[in-house]
Amino acid sequence: MTTLALKERAKATLRSIIDQYTSGEAEVVRVFFSRPRTNEEYLDATLRQMGREAIAAHWLHRLGPMGDRLEHDVRRWELYGTLQHMADEIKHYALLADLAEWVAGRTLAAEDLRRYEAHPFWEPGIPDRYLFPPLLPEAARMVEVTRQLTQELGAELLKSVAELSEGGGGGAFIEASRAGGDEFQRRYAAAMKKIVADELRHGPEKVDGFVDARIRTEADLARAAGALTAIMAQHLRVRNEIYGCPLSEGRLAAIARGEVGPPPRVAEAAAPLHA
Repeated sequence: MTTLALKERAKATLRSIIDQYTSGEAEVVRVFFSRPRTNEEYLDATLRQMGREAIAAHWLHRLGPMGDRLEHDVRRWELYGTLQHMADEIKHYALLADLAEWVAGRTLAAEDLRRYEAHPFWEPGIPDRYLFPPLLPEAARMVEVTRQLTQELGAELLKSVAELSEGGGGGAFIEASRAGGDEFQRRYAAAMKKIVADELRHGPEKVDGFVDARIRTEADLARAAGALTAIMAQHLRVRNEIYGCPLSEGRLAAIARGEVGPPPRVAEAAAPLHA
């Protein structure tokens, strides 16, 4: 039987891992915006982030079968949650696509807008161009990390752990929502303010439910913590890649050792944009 002490320690352990890498992801964005950038750099970072959101368009075909199985093997709130999640991702893509066309000063072709689409984790049957995008080697490496973890933990458990890591803990979005050094940054921050709450709901806010459902023993906690650390560490590298690698290999290693400050808090994201 799971003790209350184990549950509380599990929640604290998993949140600590998320906080560590949330702080790292915020640092990626902070360093990126710490010096002047060209419109081309802004556009490329926006397109790379869009690729993380647009991939949801490939999952829409899954909704029909879920609706057909409602109240059989698909629970009502499970269907609602899936619909909401996909709607959020498409909303995020649309917000960023509008910004990309603003900074580009023109309507962009579909091939440009969807240049960086990448599947976020290993899944059988997905075309290689999404699992191993040639322009995003760290995103391709994430697929390898999650494929190995799937073999070790099983697909169901790995999926639950991966959900905790969604959005990298939200740190990049929170930090980006405070940008304001120029007109692009102000527009980018406005979009990120609309994305922050969704990303936190998709990931960190699921910790309590995960622990209640999955953690029964010390071994369960060790497996979950190890998998979450591996995913979050690689997610940090993916985030660094999205922003053009502003953090060095040495700094990434230091963050992995825990050499970070406190993660940004959601309340700070609600502060007025600075001029």
